[in-house]
Amino acid sequence: MRTTQTATPQPELREFVRVFHQREITCDADGFAQANTAVLEQVLAFELKDRMVLDFPDGRSMPCPGINAWGSLTYPFGGSRFSGYILGFAIFLKPFASWQLFRIPPGTITNIHCDGADLFGRGMQDLWSRLAECATFSERVRVAEEYLLPYAVNALARTSIMKTAQHMFLRKGTVRIDVLAYHASLSVRQYEGRFAEEMGLSPKLFARIARFQMALDAKRNTPARSWLSIAHEYGYFDQMHMIRDFQNLGGDAPGQVLQQSGDLQPWSIGSPMTPKELPDPSKRHVFAQNRGFGDPE
Repeated sequence: MRTTQTATPQPELREFVRVFHQREITCDADGFAQANTAVLEQVLAFELKDRMVLDFPDGRSMPCPGINAWGSLTYPFGGSRFSGYILGFAIFLKPFASWQLFRIPPGTITNIHCDGADLFGRGMQDLWSRLAECATFSERVRVAEEYLLPYAVNALARTSIMKTAQHMFLRKGTVRIDVLAYHASLSVRQYEGRFAEEMGLSPKLFARIARFQMALDAKRNTPARSWLSIAHEYGYFDQMHMIRDFQNLGGDAPGQVLQQSGDLQPWSIGSPMTPKELPDPSKRHVFAQNRGFGDPE
């Protein structure tokens, strides 16, 4: 059985936190796997019971640390294998939050997975203990907000490059790069270099991932919509263009990515604070390193 709960943060944190999320999984004897897709958010996850196993694109595997952190992902980034009883609480940070809250440039953690205590400091161990002592999801949300609020009070402002990235996200990734460079008072080459240095990926790839995430969210929120309708809304040339982008960024055709992504984008499923039961995972899940995805760019 798999259930997931989500909650939006209080107003003071909404510039930095997209959603709080809790997953609870009771696995059968065989367990199951879930592949990762490209994603712009940075995630700080606390594994409070049994630990999943992380599988990386280069073939490595390792037990998940109790405090699990990763930056934006620019291609299908391996996956996770679950067994036993999983209880995890996650903070999905917006793409600039590592810089604004913790002074960690986003570009230094793009496509990086690490122990959250090493990245964010030993205070994370105390936060893990407090979260583990909580009996409910709502209590964990309160504890996480109490921890983050002092950082929010002293947050750094977004840089000019981050502001253009935010504009790109709000426009569903359909903004021309030369227009963004012009408004940043930079040449296209200068803008692309500054963007890659700060964000860890090119502005073109940032726009593609933003569009990919939003198209996937649109289908999850309105399952009756056709993929063709979504392709038109989100600026794909045609449905085949969207399919190629999903293969490069999600590892499979749109319908398969939707089926296999589980709770990777929890803000798009269920009502806040209301448990939602996910369907039993397909036994056909295959990790990213076992598929030919092609060039992520």
